[in-house]
Amino acid sequence: MVSNKENMHRHTNLDQLQVPVSLENFTKKLPQRYQNGEFDDSRINQVDREWGEYEKRTRKQWSAVKKSAATVLAASACFLLFIGSGFVSPTMAKMVSKIPPLSTIYDRFDTPVQQIEKNLKKEGFPVKQVVEHVGGSKEGVYIFLDTSKEQVEEMKEGVEKTAFNIINSNQYKGTIYEDYYVEVKQHKEPSQEWKEEDARNQKEWDELAQIVEPILKFHDYKQSWGGGQNTVHLEFPNTESPEKIAEIEKNITDALKAAGKDNVKIERRIFNLAKEQQYQRWGNAISGIAGELKMYKKYKVSSVGYKSLKGEMMQIHIGIKLPSTDPKAAVLAADLRTMIEEFIHTDEIWNQVKQDDGHYEIIIKGKDKKIITE
Repeated sequence: MVSNKENMHRHTNLDQLQVPVSLENFTKKLPQRYQNGEFDDSRINQVDREWGEYEKRTRKQWSAVKKSAATVLAASACFLLFIGSGFVSPTMAKMVSKIPPLSTIYDRFDTPVQQIEKNLKKEGFPVKQVVEHVGGSKEGVYIFLDTSKEQVEEMKEGVEKTAFNIINSNQYKGTIYEDYYVEVKQHKEPSQEWKEEDARNQKEWDELAQIVEPILKFHDYKQSWGGGQNTVHLEFPNTESPEKIAEIEKNITDALKAAGKDNVKIERRIFNLAKEQQYQRWGNAISGIAGELKMYKKYKVSSVGYKSLKGEMMQIHIGIKLPSTDPKAAVLAADLRTMIEEFIHTDEIWNQVKQDDGHYEIIIKGKDKKIITE
């Protein structure tokens, strides 16, 4: 592995995020799977494929109203999930880049991943995939070449040179990219066993969807839903009547039994509608704030998060790399607060969150976890 300076770049610990229950089901077992050693050197390809399958299976389930928020929340949740393994799927990164806000990280320039892939292919290298590795004590780029191990070794120096020329260019000066490492690897196709298992899972999902979706459509069900092994996951707002919830669940249970799927159980999640709507309103704002403040090292920001208090108050949490006792911390916190307020009050963002005027607060903490007051 070739490395520039090591740099800690933490994503927020957003336990406050509400994520669709289908995503919770998708991610629930992954930490244990990582501990069990399932994610070896091929985990980047593996997780990217699994995330792709999750995205594909849930894309049609979300209502138009929830799609934007679900994208923000799902991407954020999965970024957090993989901090332990120090990995983020490139598909997840692409999802974040599609979020429509004013995030300067995506509006100003292509990411190094995009630039590296373009340049390497232009130079004739057999690039299969370029993956950004985010989280943990080191961050960087994996470059996968679709060729033999011997060829990978021969091309390694040239590939690294091209990649480092990009991440050390003036375009990314002052950003976290300056500290990225570059690792060149051989691309490996998924095993036949994995392909067969994936095909079985897809078949099971399709059968489940054919039974469940018509019933949900009949009942004008507008929330996300998902399916796991022998499970259907539903979610309902706390404003929904118990009678309607019971009717929907009974109709699905009856249909499953009629199809010979008696072993499939229904799980439900009841969520606070006001709280979820507030998260939806603030998704773009937080994405833009995080994109700017965490991208540039001069801001010394280590984490950005948000938390809705019962849908009545939105807290924006900013963590900085200075202790609260540092004389520079108060000045930095004041500058960050001013920047954030100005961003929130831009026309595009304010039109989305003005309903919460007087009902949001910016909380900035030092690396000692203590709140910095002006």
